[in-house]
Amino acid sequence: MKLFLIRHTEAIDYETESVRTDESRFITPNGRRISLSVFKTLRDDLSDLEKIFTSPLIRAVQTAEILASSLKYKNDVEIANELSPNSDHDKLIKLIRRNAIFKSIALVGHEPMLGKLALEITKIETLPFEFKKNGVCYIDYNTETGQGQLKWYFDPKSLEKIS
Repeated sequence: MKLFLIRHTEAIDYETESVRTDESRFITPNGRRISLSVFKTLRDDLSDLEKIFTSPLIRAVQTAEILASSLKYKNDVEIANELSPNSDHDKLIKLIRRNAIFKSIALVGHEPMLGKLALEITKIETLPFEFKKNGVCYIDYNTETGQGQLKWYFDPKSLEKIS
């Protein structure tokens, strides 16, 4: 399975009259521009996505919707509570395994969860990159063995893949 781990894009980091909690933070106009640029650059790599799961937090949902729109994705973006920031890794791995029928899925979520998941399924000690906002990590994941191989990380600042 092609497994794409995508960190949400830049979100407001301040409190407003309507935003009083971390869960309510929404993406910035700059974050929207970055997402569009990243997903446009990766369009060929992401074009065969069969499933997009997102954290229920607004900034992740908005990032996932930009991804879907950029790809002209025909299915619904699905909220997965397993991608909530404080969710258990075992539940997240079970989500991936339950969806083993798909050849390509994207998980849109948060740090440090996505980085820890990448380490856990690839069995490497440290990631060769910092998982930045709107960063995309591609792992070739074997759903039968539960093992994955890190293929590349796409840096949203340089717009380059790091192998």
